[in-house]
Amino acid sequence: MLSSPVILIAEDELPTRRGIVNTLMEWSQGQHTLTSAANGVEALEFSRTHRIDLLITDIKMPGLDGIELLQAMKDDGQDITSILLTGYAEFEYARSAMSLGAVNYILKPVEPAELVRAVKQALQAKARQPTIDKDKALTPVVKNEFVKKALQFIHSSLSEPSLTIREVADHIHLSSGYLSVLFKEELNMTFSDYIASRRMQLAKQLLLHTDNKIYEIAEAAGFSSSKYFVKAFRMNEGITPKQFRKG
Repeated sequence: MLSSPVILIAEDELPTRRGIVNTLMEWSQGQHTLTSAANGVEALEFSRTHRIDLLITDIKMPGLDGIELLQAMKDDGQDITSILLTGYAEFEYARSAMSLGAVNYILKPVEPAELVRAVKQALQAKARQPTIDKDKALTPVVKNEFVKKALQFIHSSLSEPSLTIREVADHIHLSSGYLSVLFKEELNMTFSDYIASRRMQLAKQLLLHTDNKIYEIAEAAGFSSSKYFVKAFRMNEGITPKQFRKG
């Protein structure tokens, strides 16, 4: 039996948090699991031990604000669908969070009908996403803890064409030279070769298991352009992405 979708509400203002929970409880009629956190730190801790299908988070919170919360989840390798609660002052800030998994933003004070509509749309969009377990399918088994953390960060940042070994090394507090040595020892390949291989693997999964357009797959896999993706794919596989999908 499938478990009910889990919705986490992160909001530091108690009246607003209660209002959102009550609105969604009335709408859900027990079909969704609703839980709440009083700040971003609580929400992050919860996300590390529980599955979350949808995060509704305020942008302004003490300790860890909504944008920092989304970034921390992304750094953890979590692919979180989220809705932002924002005031007029943070409107442009909210728009910038779309790259971190936010699918919508709601201006405060929150209107119940608008909230329910946004939650419905977010859950429907998530349900249409391909169920590809990228960690299990693509991440190699390694012993070194630094390499494990590096691979986790790479996974969460693979769609960034400009991803470099220095960026990964800085994230896990190592020198890029030492990380390069560890990569060679653990994976028997260079950092750049691993990135290229993983991007190609992900692209092939998306070609086989989604109806996404070629340019969308190129973007999701971190290729700088669809033209470069097609060229790299042909060099690697001997056929075009369209031919691979048909075959």
